[in-house]
Amino acid sequence: MSNVEVMQPRSGVLTSVFSPNSVRPPKHRQRFHPGATSIIPAIKSQLTSQLTALLGIWDEAFVYGQNRLLPNVGGPFHSHFDSCPPTEQIRQPTTADHAAQSAREAQSPIWTSLRQWRAVIGSETVKRLLAAVLNDLMVEFVTWSYAGVYREELHIHLDFWVEHLFARLTHNILCALDESTDVHVSEVEVKKWKDMAMSRLGALRVDELFEIIVDWDATAPAIEDLRRFTTNPATRGYLTHDFANALQTRLLHPGASTMEILQLYISIIRSFRVLDPKGVLLDRVTRKLRRYLREREDTVKVIVAGLLSDPVQQDTGKSAPGDPEALTELAVELATHNASDNSADDSEFDWNNMDWVPDPIDAAPDYIKSKNTDVIGSLITLFDTKDVFVKELQNTLADRLLKNKPDYNQEISVLEHLKIRFGESALQGCEVMLRDVLDSRKVDNVVRKDRGMGLEVGWSTTPDQEDYVELHAKILSRLFWPSMPEQTFTVPDVVLKQQESYEKGFEALKQSRKLTWLNTIGHVEVELDLEDRTYHDEVLPWQAAVIYAFQEEASEKTVADLATELNMSPTLVRSACIFWVSKRILVEASDARDRYAVLERLPAGTDMIMNDDNGGRPDAAAVAAEAAAVQAAREVEEEDRKQKMAMYHQFVVSMLTNQGQMPLPRIAMMLGIVVPGGFPFSNEELKEFLAGMVKEGVLDVGAGGAYKVAS
Repeated sequence: MSNVEVMQPRSGVLTSVFSPNSVRPPKHRQRFHPGATSIIPAIKSQLTSQLTALLGIWDEAFVYGQNRLLPNVGGPFHSHFDSCPPTEQIRQPTTADHAAQSAREAQSPIWTSLRQWRAVIGSETVKRLLAAVLNDLMVEFVTWSYAGVYREELHIHLDFWVEHLFARLTHNILCALDESTDVHVSEVEVKKWKDMAMSRLGALRVDELFEIIVDWDATAPAIEDLRRFTTNPATRGYLTHDFANALQTRLLHPGASTMEILQLYISIIRSFRVLDPKGVLLDRVTRKLRRYLREREDTVKVIVAGLLSDPVQQDTGKSAPGDPEALTELAVELATHNASDNSADDSEFDWNNMDWVPDPIDAAPDYIKSKNTDVIGSLITLFDTKDVFVKELQNTLADRLLKNKPDYNQEISVLEHLKIRFGESALQGCEVMLRDVLDSRKVDNVVRKDRGMGLEVGWSTTPDQEDYVELHAKILSRLFWPSMPEQTFTVPDVVLKQQESYEKGFEALKQSRKLTWLNTIGHVEVELDLEDRTYHDEVLPWQAAVIYAFQEEASEKTVADLATELNMSPTLVRSACIFWVSKRILVEASDARDRYAVLERLPAGTDMIMNDDNGGRPDAAAVAAEAAAVQAAREVEEEDRKQKMAMYHQFVVSMLTNQGQMPLPRIAMMLGIVVPGGFPFSNEELKEFLAGMVKEGVLDVGAGGAYKVAS
């Protein structure tokens, strides 16, 4: 009996805790059975298909609301951006539009399907499927509607789609799955969806950024899309990392020419200045690019050639028809944008700058805001020292100043603009070169008048020889011009007499100076009278000397004969002969190589017009002439190099005699100090030169690879 009394209270406790009335079943039972999981992929596929139709994806004819124009309001909204009218012509949805859209959505089978899916797999599982499908569809819509389409105010179109289609439809589906959801879409929820859509658009534009920058003129509106995307360090880092990898893969390789790389770099500078005026993003994406350009041998040559090119097509910035290899847009940029036009320097010590803002938090530790943020400033600061740029500028300027041009306004303008950036002292040599050429015209006129060499109208002097030549000279200051390799040859006697007369006139005018003729440099205007045609053109002096030698009665001449007669290298003679063959003035003998004769008459059926490019296809003779000219120039450079090396030979012997044995790096450093103009060769070339001196018995190699004078 006592045991029964003990058990009764325990039974009462259990009954009070686990009362049947306190445990209620769920409102919507989730009847998961073994086959429910297998139908989830089918449910996801149906959900994707039905939402795609409701959101207007892949349907270029889809419009929101009523498909008709309203007076003074505009046209309806098209889900396909490229098919949509301009943004300002899209009308805001009216009550009738909302009603028409709601009626269209009500006819969709998705609402019946939702009830069935909820009964099979439950509301939560449907919501998870819905989230995955909507995320994929947002990416799909952005790619379909906006990929490759760059128009102003694109974000307005995207906001319309998100607000009136995506967010509203998503909210209605959630209400159908859960009756407790508020029937009204909150602004916070809409903003969340808009931010998500903008991030998808930004990711698309980052993937397209390389193509956007390549075709910068037509794709500039896409940068505005990126500005709305790069609003935090994470998105900014994603953009710079992805674009830097694209540059490394698609541009920074030997297959891309320096011209192409610089053209893209210019577009990068312009676009990133719009995207991020502080320059942090530009600094991060171009570090490898700038380092790669510094390693290319012809980078500075292409930049200088572009600055000195003639900006004929200023509207487009493209190369002039006669100079397709020049980066002409640099000349346009230099003429329209001075260094003083840059924005104010936001230095930490500019206490009066009320527009100062701190550097972005994602700036690199060694980031320094450059004052030269324009295209020209970015290019000329590629190199650690401006001496490299100034030296190449002198070489290119010398070639242009030695040409026969009516004026040098372009060169004067470029120097004036560059003096603002480099300072007058750095370009003093260029100023002297330009002054030499301008002064030469005055000196030339005076000397020719005094010596009776002029043929101008009103002068009584008349040439009394049929082969009379009219000589003009440019007097150069030897110390301020770049070194010019001289290929010696014998000029015709008629030219030599004119030179002697010119020297006397110049020495009478400038008594403290003496002329040294550089016969290889310059241009000769020739006129050749053949039996059936006349040839008139401007050629190089050594080419003119070779064709002048054919005016004698000899029918044929060999390269060896011409080389002996003109005291010219055989390579240069052969180059000149091949050049005249390409002009159809000379012809090579069919039975003997290097034997040429004058082609007095063209073969029957040959066009009389001298067409150099042969319809855009250079003939074999023209190509051979160019190759021979290049080979001759190489020989001249090699000869000049040997002459310089002879001078370095004496420098090396004197250094090692006075200071004892030295390793290779110290010898290179000392030569860079003592040689006028600096030592122009690399350590590898110096090592090869020293090896030759060791082989000759002039030097010995001691312990540790140090060089010393042979005892």
